[in-house]
Amino acid sequence: MDCKILLAGIGGQGVLFAHQLLADCAMAQGLDVTGAETHGMSQRGGSVVSHLKIGESTAPLIRQGTADWLLAFDATEAYRNLAFIRRGGTVIVNSAQAFSNEKILQQLAAMDVTLLTVNADSIAKHLGRASATNVALLGFASSCAGFPLTPDALRESIKRVMRPQFLELNLQAFDEGARSGS
Repeated sequence: MDCKILLAGIGGQGVLFAHQLLADCAMAQGLDVTGAETHGMSQRGGSVVSHLKIGESTAPLIRQGTADWLLAFDATEAYRNLAFIRRGGTVIVNSAQAFSNEKILQQLAAMDVTLLTVNADSIAKHLGRASATNVALLGFASSCAGFPLTPDALRESIKRVMRPQFLELNLQAFDEGARSGS
């Protein structure tokens, strides 16, 4: 299996932790994983992009136009990183509303890109911990057709990687995200 996943968000949204969960899950299945991160600001609020390649690869960065999946934790970062998605890829955006820019929607449709939105912020806030947004978005992604990692496998990664005091809440966020995508 070869799959390229680009994760994009802003500092403090847990982009790098989401990358860690995905990488752990793939490696637990015996798959090769390569990745890299790019950071805007070193503090909360700067742009953070994480490149994750599952399968055989020598270069850690995903070239523009080749990502199978774009997981955007912020709508602005989704717009900023759309150039990475390949024809026929899937974009998942954490947003209360769908993209409204008609020109972008037409471009994505012409490229046969699937655009999905999930209000992962709302899921996490409903559970009382806004920082669980990243895990809710991963739950949603894992329930989408064609996503390379199953919900069960990702749940096991959460159990391995998550600090015990946050485990139950994050499993709930993951499950609610998965339910909203199925």
